[in-house]
Amino acid sequence: MIRVVAAPWVLPGAAPGAPAAAGRALADGAVALEGDTVRAVGPRAEVEARFGRAEPLDAVLLPALVNAHLHLELSHMKGWVAGGEGLPAWIQLFVAARRRTREGEPEEAMGMAAEDLARAGVAAVGDVTNTLDSLRPLAAAGIGGTIFHEVFGFTPGRFEEARAAARQAREAAAPPPGLRVVESPHAIYSTNAEGLRALLRAGPGSLHLAEDPAERAFCSTGSAGAFGRMYASLGAELHALRITGRSPVDAVKDELRPHHLAVHCVDLDDEDVRVLAATGATVVLCPRSNRYILGALPRLEALLAAGIPLAVGTDSLASSPSLAPLAELALLRREVPAVPAARLLPLAWNGAALGAPHVGRLAPGAAPGVLAAPLEGARPADPAEWLVSTFGAEERPFTWLARQRPGPERPE
Repeated sequence: MIRVVAAPWVLPGAAPGAPAAAGRALADGAVALEGDTVRAVGPRAEVEARFGRAEPLDAVLLPALVNAHLHLELSHMKGWVAGGEGLPAWIQLFVAARRRTREGEPEEAMGMAAEDLARAGVAAVGDVTNTLDSLRPLAAAGIGGTIFHEVFGFTPGRFEEARAAARQAREAAAPPPGLRVVESPHAIYSTNAEGLRALLRAGPGSLHLAEDPAERAFCSTGSAGAFGRMYASLGAELHALRITGRSPVDAVKDELRPHHLAVHCVDLDDEDVRVLAATGATVVLCPRSNRYILGALPRLEALLAAGIPLAVGTDSLASSPSLAPLAELALLRREVPAVPAARLLPLAWNGAALGAPHVGRLAPGAAPGVLAAPLEGARPADPAEWLVSTFGAEERPFTWLARQRPGPERPE
């Protein structure tokens, strides 16, 4: 059975870098749905001529969203870790705070956080995990994407042991449909150089990169600096961890590929931006976390001007107030007013970066997840601006019209 819904505005969605016309808002538009599958999207008159009379909705219709970087398993730590002193100081506080975790606390919090993701319109995630415990709550919430299973190890021996144990855990996990699990490094300061490069060469992965100026000193000066003091306080040794380069980006430039996510990328100079663009890696911005931990934001305009593929994430609830991608875009819109909302929205539609290319575009034959953002009587002239600066900034809940569903169907 075909259901036709019409709205004052339909945003068909578009991946970052797509021609502007691809994601242009449709006034008085409509979407035809067969179950969760989109059969048509376009002007209301055209869709009704093919599929019959539409059900009118007072809403903006759009494809479901992507949260390209989070740590669902840390959801119980909301409000536990103070920010503002930089990443090494934050990590020290984080490690101490995590020891307070009570049995069962992470599981309960993950379930609630996954439901919050759904209310925020998220259909696909890039979830970073040490435990794989997020698989079940994400699947229960109907959320797909990629689980990045981190492998740590300061020395080559410890790294190989950790990698083997992680492989066994993944083999036993049996990921549900729509969620793929891949091994991944964490950061240049937490995995020995040989192991980090091996993980990046192995396939898709996510890397926390250039999140704090202390990383640059860690790579370029030969002094561990703030990270050395941090690890000394934690009783860890650094002798096998050293990775060298002019900057963190320079240190991994030969390994980064288009199937990698470079997360944060706050401390970039012009040469770093140029190098990142040449790698083809997707940069995932988490501005609320960056502002909370170190009081800085990424160089959005420079990244856009360089043509770097971008996505948006929230990071964990330990450093961000919520898991809502549109709230991240609302902050960027306020802080970088030269970048219009219509150019920001594709950052939340980059499903391809997470192995979920069906998410982020209302394409006939696909099941990307379809959202309605209730207008409640508002009549915005610019629906993208309203969606980011009002609906997203206020973190209003979406209504789901159709759920994301990876499957045999492909866009027609």
